[in-house]
Amino acid sequence: MQFDYQHFHIDCRARHAEDGAYYARAKITRAARKNEHVQSHDSGDIDAFANEADAISCAKSWAIAWCDAAVS
Repeated sequence: MQFDYQHFHIDCRARHAEDGAYYARAKITRAARKNEHVQSHDSGDIDAFANEADAISCAKSWAIAWCDAAVS
């Protein structure tokens, strides 16, 4: 799931592991401002879930909270 939030582009994914769990992940990219480079943050594994939809929902919530904290 990809979407834009504030000044960020967010890509939420679920990594399906060999143990059967789905791990929530998010990649957050901030568009380059004048005289700046594109900034990117990869969450790594956030938490594990039994299904993909729950993992993506967690990644989305985590990413929005991260963006809100980054702008404060």
